[in-house]
Amino acid sequence: MATYPYRKLSLPHETRVLTVQPGKFTDDIICSLSHINIATPDEPYEALSYCWSKGIDRDPGIGPDDELPWAVYVEDEDQQLVEKGGTLKFKDLVDHPYMGETYIRLGGKMPDASIICDGVTLVIGGELFRALRRLREEDGPPLRIWVDALCINQQDISERNEHVKIMGQVYGGASRTRVWLGESTEMDFHAFRTVMAISDVFDNLYKKGLFEKDMTVPQFQWLFEKTANTERLDWGLLSEMLNRAWFKRTWIIQEVANSKDITVHLGSLSFGWTFLSSVVRAIQMYKLQSTIVECKALKTIAVMEQLRQERIDESTPFSTMPLLGLMEELRDFNATIPSDKIYGVLGLTERKDEFLVDYGQSAEKLFTDFAVRELQAGHMDILTHCVDSPKPTTLNLPSWVPDWTCPGWTEPLRIRGLEMKAAGNTNPELLIEEGGTILRIKGRILDKVAAIEMKRRIPPPKQAGPMDPADDEDGDWGEFEMSQYGGPILDAEPQRSPPSFFAWHPVDKVSKSMSRRSRDDGETDASQGQEGTSEEIAKQHETRIPKDARYRYMKIIEKAREDAKAWHLGVVDVAFPDKKVTPRTWENLWRAFMYNRTRENKRPSAGCATGFDVYLKTMTLMEGPEGILQQLLADQIDNHGLSLRDADSYYLQQKENLELVIGANAKWSLNRRFFRSDAGRFGWCVDGTQPGDTVTLFHGCDSVFTLREAGDGRWRIIGDCYVHDLMDGEGAGPDFEETELQIV
Repeated sequence: MATYPYRKLSLPHETRVLTVQPGKFTDDIICSLSHINIATPDEPYEALSYCWSKGIDRDPGIGPDDELPWAVYVEDEDQQLVEKGGTLKFKDLVDHPYMGETYIRLGGKMPDASIICDGVTLVIGGELFRALRRLREEDGPPLRIWVDALCINQQDISERNEHVKIMGQVYGGASRTRVWLGESTEMDFHAFRTVMAISDVFDNLYKKGLFEKDMTVPQFQWLFEKTANTERLDWGLLSEMLNRAWFKRTWIIQEVANSKDITVHLGSLSFGWTFLSSVVRAIQMYKLQSTIVECKALKTIAVMEQLRQERIDESTPFSTMPLLGLMEELRDFNATIPSDKIYGVLGLTERKDEFLVDYGQSAEKLFTDFAVRELQAGHMDILTHCVDSPKPTTLNLPSWVPDWTCPGWTEPLRIRGLEMKAAGNTNPELLIEEGGTILRIKGRILDKVAAIEMKRRIPPPKQAGPMDPADDEDGDWGEFEMSQYGGPILDAEPQRSPPSFFAWHPVDKVSKSMSRRSRDDGETDASQGQEGTSEEIAKQHETRIPKDARYRYMKIIEKAREDAKAWHLGVVDVAFPDKKVTPRTWENLWRAFMYNRTRENKRPSAGCATGFDVYLKTMTLMEGPEGILQQLLADQIDNHGLSLRDADSYYLQQKENLELVIGANAKWSLNRRFFRSDAGRFGWCVDGTQPGDTVTLFHGCDSVFTLREAGDGRWRIIGDCYVHDLMDGEGAGPDFEETELQIV
């Protein structure tokens, strides 16, 4: 196949734009490339944001040449059901009249296809081909659009390097960004109908003036349940739509954040970005559906909308993000090229001019050089991002160099906002040797892990239905709250109303309307966009309504409660293996359970001991907290002289103590395991820590770490940890001997 003869660009001022000629759905794609000045383009252009590989990031578990039997029942000319079937290779299910949607939902890859660009036949990726075929007009004007795969000479590393620096300008200069999520299925229509129905409910509540500032989350959930036609809400399908691969791409944060106007395309469906993001943020803020907590869309939309609003509101100064914080936030996002884990976010950070973009350099060298630069500058926090992840990696890195392509199940305590100063006033002392593979660093070995609670499910199972304290057994309230600009987590209290920066406003009809483009591919589509409420659109597309996903997953919730009981009993068993409890050790346990900090980083008062008692009984006796609190109140009145006049204030105080315990543990211990040390200390470590691992601090670093022996007197970093009574400089005192550690 021919190679396109690219003309050299005048970078960083120029880029190319693809002009796609109109054509019917099945016509060849005819296009051309031209140079434009980014600052002053001769004509408006659009930009495409899409996934190079697949629209659905799922391994089908089937080889492309594997033979699959298939069978369906269809109506014949006499409206009689007849069976059709046969055997096909998996790859041949693409665009099959009966099995094509199955191919998409299983995660099948769209085959590469040919286009004609300036008379040259080029082969492009299947997702890009499908996007261009959908986006071009049949009879309208040509489509002028910037597409990275074609507008950048991918064979010219220097040109690719230069484009990284101007990517924000390219998307910012586009009149509109088209987001391509991939080809659609009938299930996606059901998912979108759920989005429409949720939007209608919010619109109705808004018109009735029910968005009160002091309304709690449970109160709003009750209103929502009373108002919504829940049978029409399929949370499972909505979760599937929001788990499309596009939402997991590293580059999309910068692409969307810089865009003026955005239209989302899902096969033949199209809708405004503002509409989708408003609904998703409302779902998130009011905790209406915990199944979609697992979706990257929540984190993606939160970051992008914050940045977009800053760009739209010229009165607000633009804030850049700290690089380390942003990289951690997006660590579980995907990048086709590992180096893009750094390059893809540089333009959004305060350090975008520090890096020389070089795609000719390996990701191992890029990540190592970055870690070396941080350590030599005294930025010891880079080590908190090192985690011995259970997920596979293709990179060969020392344990002191974060593998940004391989996230763990939790975030560093520093990122979650925990205030600590484990190394006291010591200064970093380190040396990197042997070609950047060994880190020699001064520190102190503080303790050793003796036993670890292993009953907690990490990661926690997905759940369904509006979130409720009883459903959130793993203490994961606030799991999806974003840390603004990668800084301390801004989690709201579990039962409080959403933060003031988010408020529902009805989206205009144009943005909210659903459009199904007319095309010549055999589908029955409206020739024009459709507008109206979800009820009106549903009448135009009468299909069977899937059952509400919340009822399908009741057994999962029940199992989660049983798991929570086992986890909390496991914590007590690890803490007190001999069943001997003293007032001092019990205080150490409840303070360790809270990381000795409230969510606001205040030291908890002694009253939180009662809150912990209530919490533990709630989790292990499988009773609601209200009942436990009522029993406590009755005991105080009957046996401890509490007057009826003081009963209400006592009840409210203990309820507040309970909320402080729940809130602190939810924020700090997300997906961490409880452990007991050889010295009897209590703490929390990353999943993958083992008995025998050492608890260590490094001079000049605020965090504490678990290390594992690697032989020959060397160590590997497993992850950061919390150890009660060792987080405020105690380990830097004379009781612990200073030593030099070799980290590999």
